[in-house]
Amino acid sequence: MNLEQEFEELIEHAEQQVQLAAQHHQLEKSLIKSMPKQFEKNIQAFIKYLPDIAEEFRHYKPKNLNLFCSKSGELNIIDNATKSPLYGHEPSKQCEKQVEKVLKKPQFSSLEFGMNEGLDDEFIHTTYVRQMYQVYLDAKQKYEKLTEAPDHIGSSIIFGIGLGYHLKPLLDAVTIDHIYLCEPDRDLFFASLYSCDWASILEIIDERDGNIVLNIGVTYEKFTVDFINEMKHRGAFNSVATLLYQHYPSEALTQLIKQFHKDFHMVAIGWGFYDDGVISIAHDYNNAKQRLPTLRKDAKLATKWRSMPVFIVGNGPSLDETMPSILEYRDKAVIISCGSALLPLLKHNIIPDFHVALERTRFTFDYYNEFIDHEILQQINFLTVNVMHPECASLFKWTGMAFKAAEPGTTISCEFIDGYKQFRPMKYCNPVVANTALAFACNMGCEEIYLMGVDGGYKDPKYHHSKSSSYFNDDGSDKEDLSKLIRAGEMQTEGNFTDVVYTTAFFSVGNDQLGTLLRDFPQVNCFNCSDGAKIKNSTPLRHDDILLSSHLADKNEFIEVLKNEQFIQREFDENEYQNWVAIDKFSQVCDDLIKFVDRDFESRSEIAIALKLQVRYLYSYGNTRYRHLYFLLDGSITYIHSIFRMIQYSFAKDEDVLKIMSEAFEIFIEYMTEAKKKYRGVLTANDSQRSYLMNMLDSKK
Repeated sequence: MNLEQEFEELIEHAEQQVQLAAQHHQLEKSLIKSMPKQFEKNIQAFIKYLPDIAEEFRHYKPKNLNLFCSKSGELNIIDNATKSPLYGHEPSKQCEKQVEKVLKKPQFSSLEFGMNEGLDDEFIHTTYVRQMYQVYLDAKQKYEKLTEAPDHIGSSIIFGIGLGYHLKPLLDAVTIDHIYLCEPDRDLFFASLYSCDWASILEIIDERDGNIVLNIGVTYEKFTVDFINEMKHRGAFNSVATLLYQHYPSEALTQLIKQFHKDFHMVAIGWGFYDDGVISIAHDYNNAKQRLPTLRKDAKLATKWRSMPVFIVGNGPSLDETMPSILEYRDKAVIISCGSALLPLLKHNIIPDFHVALERTRFTFDYYNEFIDHEILQQINFLTVNVMHPECASLFKWTGMAFKAAEPGTTISCEFIDGYKQFRPMKYCNPVVANTALAFACNMGCEEIYLMGVDGGYKDPKYHHSKSSSYFNDDGSDKEDLSKLIRAGEMQTEGNFTDVVYTTAFFSVGNDQLGTLLRDFPQVNCFNCSDGAKIKNSTPLRHDDILLSSHLADKNEFIEVLKNEQFIQREFDENEYQNWVAIDKFSQVCDDLIKFVDRDFESRSEIAIALKLQVRYLYSYGNTRYRHLYFLLDGSITYIHSIFRMIQYSFAKDEDVLKIMSEAFEIFIEYMTEAKKKYRGVLTANDSQRSYLMNMLDSKK
């Protein structure tokens, strides 16, 4: 090639670059002109559909936004973490390919249901849900598994919004009933208001009768809690068989997703079920007949009493270590024992001032009746909730109750009959009995609380409770069957005095609830002396570093103040209660729930729509005079719809899904038919089952 040819090629290349630059300049001008229009269009759409988002971002000031025009003329952005463009030269096409890839190999969330044969067979919920779950398990062995996303998806969690180029292609490809979007970076979401056609996206979702939730600026520490709270409102089954979609790589999203997978088990805790709700009403009714003292609304303590020390004693393994401090201060501090911690205390000749129990089944009565000396129980004051077995009160010296939130029985007595005039439900009092004890202490006005043996976990898997408790044999060896049950779903968490301890899903939720309760009582000084899991909003304190004042008020006088001033007698009108129960209305609700699925279906999406309408029908009772009927069925419907979701999104062929769902629907119809029959005897339905745990706890058997 001679110099003249080289020169001509250079000129041609330069001309091409000038043309490209000119084209890019025109694209930039066009983009700059269109961006404000797109932003305003999106803001108006958010004002219509999600006004809180519009309010937050209409005048938002980004911290660090580096936007530029890509070669395709579309908006792109520099990722602040990597200092590189978030997208390539053609963001839209790149995202379309990403959506195709996600839908060809979808990842769905999943839950496993422990359906142990022979346990609680008298509960119709257990019987029928076990049958439905078995239908699903049998189908997994028989039918072709789902490998590509179907046309209709129940729900999706999209991790990362970025500039939003993936959202419209996703909605064009599939229908999604419930979309949960999270974006840790507020600046990125703000930028998407200039690039993404949110107006069209929101309109499509609305036209399809769908639902969208945006969680903007979320941190990985808070994401799962936010998600679970949202699922409680929308239906926890929406978290099952959910399409998981990560839009772009980032450290913030990676941490968030990692934490989500770690905490996902919490979604399936505390759902409740129908028989539990029936027991709730029966026990509340029969406790009301006894007119037991009940914790008053907004109980206050005189300044003199607020700093009285309260020891809440759990049955964790570190109870054995802290026992000397409990012995040392038992005459100064109010001792509140939790559940199975009573026996270890009694073995050390410590009779607690108050004992707390939470479990509503007959097991609670049987345990205290058979394992604890009755003369000793008659020296102890009992604190519990309104759904406790009615026979328990007679075992103790004095019984005080509080209303447990989100219970059918509480709805009838506290909300409908009392109208929240004298009483209100006690929040964060479950799932562990230590939650109940701390809730009582805080709500009674106590402001100096020490946690002993409230481990919420264990350092040694073979040492999961106090060695003095019923969980261990006389020689100190653990009872293997109980140990397996307690340690089911074992995982690790941050320790109070050590880096890591073992815990379980059940304890993990309890620990979280303890921290949340303390957050709502900032005036409370809570010292965690337990060598177990860390509890937020509490102060770690070694038990041998406790130093109580030598000028404390009289402990026995304080106990009488708590009993006589913080609790008032609960009045009871039998006819009024029976009218609120609404037996005939419950039968109608069950019949209506059956109608949604008692027909032939032609597609997976048709089933999805019917189930969506069914749950909306039940939820429509959530704020009516039949609110207790909603609480009765909500837990069971959540379990059932979770299994329905797994069936819908586990198998490849629609015809197979229709066949499996038809079998599951037959079981559901039988369940609702039996539920109607059982509810007619709700007021006499006190739990009467002999728990299998009694045999496991009795070392002589």
